[in-house]
Amino acid sequence: EPSLGMNISLDDVGYDRLLSESENMIVQIDLLVVTLQSLRGYYCQISKEHPVRDLQWPSLVSASLLRIAQQLSEISDEFRLVFPHGLFRPGASNITSIIGAVSLFRRFAQVRLSILADVEDRHASYLDLDDIALSGEGARHTPGFRLTLALAVSAMLGVAQGLQNCGRHLERIVESSFPLEEVKCNENYGHTTAIQFGGSGDSNDS
Repeated sequence: EPSLGMNISLDDVGYDRLLSESENMIVQIDLLVVTLQSLRGYYCQISKEHPVRDLQWPSLVSASLLRIAQQLSEISDEFRLVFPHGLFRPGASNITSIIGAVSLFRRFAQVRLSILADVEDRHASYLDLDDIALSGEGARHTPGFRLTLALAVSAMLGVAQGLQNCGRHLERIVESSFPLEEVKCNENYGHTTAIQFGGSGDSNDS
């Protein structure tokens, strides 16, 4: 849309950054899919008795992805409430509710930290496995396996970071394009009180 109505122009910079971030996340998701398929290949070759299986890396990856998905689901549910018509524009709800919904994207910072903490603990245990360091089988699988696993973790963190950045861009759009106050009309005098916009302190009466 060229305009959001009420003389509110689109924040082209904010939307451009939002679309660019979406493209970056698609790249990270593609990398994640490829690395997960590669990890599956490694596990098909590793014997059932191999000590690396005791670390349950697939469970950690699944739990990390679930954390990201649950946070995104929570945000989606909140957005359905504040934007019931599916349009990210003023007027659907009060500005306080909109800001609250958009701010939920900030929680992806904590999601990333929790994933990193789990990976750090698991990787420390991985390095402590003497059997992997000493056995020929371990030496054969360890370098490629560790690299693939690192890429998978990096891709997950990239997706979470991208979602956090999307929230930052949405905050910019709200700040610059959404009214900070409700429009108040005086029906007796036909007077409309101007609204103050996030990107400007100017106001005009009509």
